[in-house]
Amino acid sequence: MKLLAIIAVSLSIVPRVVAQENYMVRSIAFSGNKSFTGSELRTVLLEKESPAPFYQFTYGLIHIIGGPPAYFDPFVLRTDLVRIRDFYKNNGFFFARVDSAVTFDLKKRSVDIRIIIREGPSASVDSVNYHGIRDTTREFRQLLEEKPFLATGARYSAQRVEQESRRIVGLLQDDGYAYAKKDSSIVTIARDSSHVYVDLYFSSGIRYMWGKLAVLFPDSGGPSFSKGIVLREMLFKPGDVYSYTRKAESEQRLYALNLFEMAKIVMPETPPRIDSLEGRISLRARPTHEITPELLVNDENNAFNFGGGLGYLHRDFLGDARLLSVNTSLLLQTFQLVTFNSKVLNDTVSVGRVDATAQLTQPYLWSNATSLTWGVSFLVDKEKPYLQLVLRNRVRVSDRLAKYTTGFLDWDIERAKVDSLQAIPLPPGLETPQFNSILSFTLQRDKTNDLSSPTAGFFNLMTLEEGGILPGLIHSLFRHSDFPYARYWKFTLLGKWFLATNQSATNVYAMKIKVGYAQEYGTFAQDLAGPIPLNYRFFAGGSGSIRGWRTRELGQVPSPEYGGTTLLESNFEDRYRIVGDFGGVVFIDAGDLWDSYKQITMKTIAVATGFGLRYNTSFGFPLRVDFGFRLYDPNAPVGKQFMFQQSGTTILRQLVVHFGIGQAF
Repeated sequence: MKLLAIIAVSLSIVPRVVAQENYMVRSIAFSGNKSFTGSELRTVLLEKESPAPFYQFTYGLIHIIGGPPAYFDPFVLRTDLVRIRDFYKNNGFFFARVDSAVTFDLKKRSVDIRIIIREGPSASVDSVNYHGIRDTTREFRQLLEEKPFLATGARYSAQRVEQESRRIVGLLQDDGYAYAKKDSSIVTIARDSSHVYVDLYFSSGIRYMWGKLAVLFPDSGGPSFSKGIVLREMLFKPGDVYSYTRKAESEQRLYALNLFEMAKIVMPETPPRIDSLEGRISLRARPTHEITPELLVNDENNAFNFGGGLGYLHRDFLGDARLLSVNTSLLLQTFQLVTFNSKVLNDTVSVGRVDATAQLTQPYLWSNATSLTWGVSFLVDKEKPYLQLVLRNRVRVSDRLAKYTTGFLDWDIERAKVDSLQAIPLPPGLETPQFNSILSFTLQRDKTNDLSSPTAGFFNLMTLEEGGILPGLIHSLFRHSDFPYARYWKFTLLGKWFLATNQSATNVYAMKIKVGYAQEYGTFAQDLAGPIPLNYRFFAGGSGSIRGWRTRELGQVPSPEYGGTTLLESNFEDRYRIVGDFGGVVFIDAGDLWDSYKQITMKTIAVATGFGLRYNTSFGFPLRVDFGFRLYDPNAPVGKQFMFQQSGTTILRQLVVHFGIGQAF
């Protein structure tokens, strides 16, 4: 009783205290919250904790990093108590009680807030009834029963009621009921308050078929194209059952043509009385010619690269919505290349690449799901131990096999020349220029919920690759031909998975597994068959690999900088929000590089651990810095392979700092 009296007196004098001077909110804590974490409950609050002093200081210097102090407001606290109580009611705790205790530090002019929660019992869903849904197809009824957001027996959630309502409206709109909408939802609490009955009411309207679509051509100044180019991207035709999803996907296909700044299929605002639904495609074109300077920053080859480039794009080249692009770029990993002196290409320090590419894209091959790309490129790849020149001709056919699945068929014909810059010899056969023909097939399935920082879903990729069929055939027909070529096969498997641990996705578990194997068949002495080209080998270490090592520094091979034929990588990250747009990660990586799968043992698998910082930028991709430590180094002397066997000086000396754009994977 004494404590409650103190709290009551404190709350009564708070308005007068605050009126005289501001008190900074030092901490907000919760007690009694068994069903929800503190981070979940903080998203409900209007009152916020003040950032740490360091972040307040940085915010005072530049209003980008950190944030200002947050000050206590008793009226906001009272509102927050109501918001927390409503949050619990909306999640089935109809008798939850919420109180607060505020502790003032008069010397530091700060307050500590503790929110006291008595959750009480929760109510589960006894039944869900749908009203206003007309008799539809059997397929619709099956979809209605599949994966409902509001399942019987589960704890009641007002949010899931809304999600289930939107799901049903979406199913109706994909089954022809273009103007279907939710009318209301009624939740009835049972007498014992242990369960609820949910009734959802909908207005379906008329079931529509697609009618004719009018194409509104863009203003002059853009590409000149025919109406058929637009209509062939539609994933429906007149007479098909109306589907909102098909409409949205068709709009996305128009955007993918890169011809339009705006492409929207507009339907009548009021429901037509007939069952035929006509609309119009409203378009706004992009310029026919476009020249774009580029500032390039990426983590290609598991290293931080920066540089610039210049690109030219011709839209609707020779008609049929073809795209012609010409790009040149310079990417650096070290500053030495900036000098452009005569010794740059021959030193053993500089790392970078120069790339010039001309590419023609045919967006419609034999269907609107299939495209063809033809490109010619010249590449100068400068690594510390070697300089590689590659002239490549690539043909790619891509096909959308399913909603989340895409297939790619690539055919590369290239001339590759490698010059060694160090005393380390090149792999046998690479000292001679090669003429290679490489076929590869890639199957990709992407069900992640975000391109830059996914919080749910998965990404799977499989690539099968073969080099040597075409040059081998030419050599068998023309025995006097003497050009060396690579003869090998290779496969790569990649999987990434993401799982948010709370509804606000402020904490996410991310995992990646990559497996690769390549096998030569034939030797240089047999029919001029050479080794696997350097740009098709596996490499380990770097910002997207095992982060205790720098790029191309890890491997159970004689020269890791020349790559290997067997790769295993596994990465696990715990990604969490720190404050505002700042986040952090804790990670552990394991894997290595070998010349044969027979060499793989537990003792040869390297393990790294560390932590990192993330800053979410306005353009979507976060900036990142990671600090990697070698937890287990298989190449270290026996007795010094584990981190705990090393001195503090050695651990810090082996620390690797990685910079990058976007998440590590």
